[in-house]
Amino acid sequence: MRVNAFLCDSAEVVQGKIYALGAGWNVINVRSFPAVHRRLTLAATVHVPFTATNEPHRFEVKLVTEDGKDHAIGLRMGEDGKPVPVHGVGGEFTLGRPVQLVDGDEQVAPFAFPFDGLRFTEPGMFSWVLSIDGEEAARLAMRVQQAPQA
Repeated sequence: MRVNAFLCDSAEVVQGKIYALGAGWNVINVRSFPAVHRRLTLAATVHVPFTATNEPHRFEVKLVTEDGKDHAIGLRMGEDGKPVPVHGVGGEFTLGRPVQLVDGDEQVAPFAFPFDGLRFTEPGMFSWVLSIDGEEAARLAMRVQQAPQA
């Protein structure tokens, strides 16, 4: 499967289309570290071949550091009531074969994954890794750096 992805300030999927604001960047400038980035959205289209329709697929997104370690993308409450880092999001999707689909044509599945309050303790290069069915399908580089002082 082919995946096209980009980072943006905000995006949502409506009636099979991605509506995005502030798209096409790969650098986050912060005043100082540690830093919290208010919001970003990873938007993607997954191009599913005709032969892979009518079956479930697993989509996963995670953020890794330049040395390949998972970076927390959020927090959730653990069973003990204490916050636990989340290192990946995703789910399953299935695309059918509508009657008007021509044999051999692919289907396109749009996704938008918003991330609020991402925390960074230091500058560095990060990569958003998108996997389909357990295999890496796309990787988006993103640098987090201190903004130049004026």
